[in-house]
Amino acid sequence: MKSNIYTLIIFFATVFTVASCENETWNSMPSSVTEFFTSYFPGQEVSSYSKSADGSIASVKGGVSVTFNSDNAWTDINGNGSTLPSILLYDQLPQKLYNYLLETESTDGVYRITRNSLSYHVELKDTYVDYDIKTGVIYYPESAGQSAA
Repeated sequence: MKSNIYTLIIFFATVFTVASCENETWNSMPSSVTEFFTSYFPGQEVSSYSKSADGSIASVKGGVSVTFNSDNAWTDINGNGSTLPSILLYDQLPQKLYNYLLETESTDGVYRITRNSLSYHVELKDTYVDYDIKTGVIYYPESAGQSAA
C-alpha cells in the first residue's frame, strides 16, 4: 500500500513539474505569438521560446518552429519535416500565391514558408516557389527566373 502511495506522489509531482514548465514557456510568450500557436497548432505543446533583440523563436515539441521579428510577425515557419496546415497557408499567404498552390494541388505539400518585405518563399517536397510582393509574380527559382504565373 505504501508503495502505491509513493508511486502516486511521484507521478503527480512529475505531472505538476511538466505542467508548470509548459506554463512558464507559454506565459513568457507575447499574446500575438500564443494566438498564432492556438490558431494554427492547437493542442500542440510549445516546448521552447527564446527572445532576442531581433525577435524570437518558438518551437512545438517534435514539430514546427516559428521565427518572429521584433514586431512579433512571423518571418519563418519551418515544419521540420512535417507539412504545414492548409488553414495557415490560406490565412498567411497572399491570395494569389495561395490560389497558385491550390491550382497546382500543392497545399498539402508545403514544408516551410519564409517572408521578408520583398518576397515569400515556399518550400515544397522537391521544389520551391517564390512570390514577389511588389509585382505579384510567382517564380520557380531553379528555372532561371521563369515566371510560373
